[in-house]
Amino acid sequence: MLSTYRQIFTLFLLCTTTITSTNAQQLSDVLPVDDSFKFEVRSEFRTGICDAQVVRLTSQTWQKQDWEHWLTILVPDNAKLNDAAILFISGGSSRSRQPDAGTSEVRQFSLIAAACEVPVAILNQVPNQPLQGDKFEDDLIAFTFDKYMNGQGTDWPLLLPMVESAVRAMDATSALLEKQTGISINRFSVAGASKRGWTTWLTGAVDKRVVSIAPMVIDVLNMPMQMKQQFQSYGRYSHMITPYLMYDFPTRMLKGEGKKLTTLVDPFSYRQRITIPKLIVLGTNDPYWTVDASSLYFPKLVGPKNLYYLANAGHGLGPQILPTMATFFKKTLNNQTLENMTWKLDTENQFRVQWTGNPRQVNLWKATSLTRDFREVQWTSERLDESKNEVRQTLESPKQGYVAYYIDVEFPGVGVFNYNIATEIQVLPKGFPFDPPQVNPDSN
Repeated sequence: MLSTYRQIFTLFLLCTTTITSTNAQQLSDVLPVDDSFKFEVRSEFRTGICDAQVVRLTSQTWQKQDWEHWLTILVPDNAKLNDAAILFISGGSSRSRQPDAGTSEVRQFSLIAAACEVPVAILNQVPNQPLQGDKFEDDLIAFTFDKYMNGQGTDWPLLLPMVESAVRAMDATSALLEKQTGISINRFSVAGASKRGWTTWLTGAVDKRVVSIAPMVIDVLNMPMQMKQQFQSYGRYSHMITPYLMYDFPTRMLKGEGKKLTTLVDPFSYRQRITIPKLIVLGTNDPYWTVDASSLYFPKLVGPKNLYYLANAGHGLGPQILPTMATFFKKTLNNQTLENMTWKLDTENQFRVQWTGNPRQVNLWKATSLTRDFREVQWTSERLDESKNEVRQTLESPKQGYVAYYIDVEFPGVGVFNYNIATEIQVLPKGFPFDPPQVNPDSN
């Protein structure tokens, strides 16, 4: 049944002050029972030191369409925890072939499973696509947002079935492993990139089995302020969000049904609830977001939290992130304390950064641009003294244009791996080259 939809809408009601009890009953009435959830094992093989099973999962029926996924479950020979696993939410389409030992994600996450000594489940086809007239990814999500804002149904936002598919993947993984091995998986560390990172955030808000999250390249929390900062930085919105611009989402999100939608799907709405450990993984050159987008939400997140920037990376991060992610997974699933950083930039541009633990190295990263657009610039690094538990660095403001800085600290990780965390990116001079967009939000 669509229990996840109910939980999301319950959270939505708690986060919104304009919803009445009548509205709440109406929302409940449109959430029917869904008994289409099922799964079966399709193949088995060995990869690395892992036994692998490929499962055909039907997570739900949404808009009269069954959502079918490949769910690959990897169990390493050295598995130690009998109650925990990692869920990686991935993409693909209904046309994607069945995973096997040669699939890149399977190879990479078999290494993660071995390093973390826990099972890993890889969920593909999130969202199921193409849908609604051969639409994919942002085109599909934007289309469903427009349906919601036009009053065509509260279950239209695509993030809802995307989260449901993640919840059902955890259900299937737990049920299958308990039947086969007798172990009961009731704790998950969840990760995903881009729209799957968005899904990761919301899954962490609605399912208590999620004990840590690693959302990647989804630097858009606090969505109304993100749109404003994009426009003030570039004088326009990023071309990467064109599907949403086609529906005038930056304006519509500030009023009426658009404002309700934003509250529903923006993970920032649930920040008081998502108190579990968080590793936010970003690329410095992601064309979707402004370079300092994390400053609009990271300070207000609750609970253990770290940032990790991969320098000179865009929206696709690559395997370089795996060592840090493996360390994060293993430490959080074993209830170990993560290294932490704090920082402050004062009015004299003195950047003070402090950390816990004993780092291998500390680097200051820097990029310059004639405009406040850093999407295509090259970042360079300078090694700093790591012998103490802090650095104080003067950040120089340029005579013309803009400069961006951040400090990255590398710690020993799992086995031979490293664990990198970073400060927010600081842009100098302060302020923006363009005025805010001309929109007329309502008074609510």
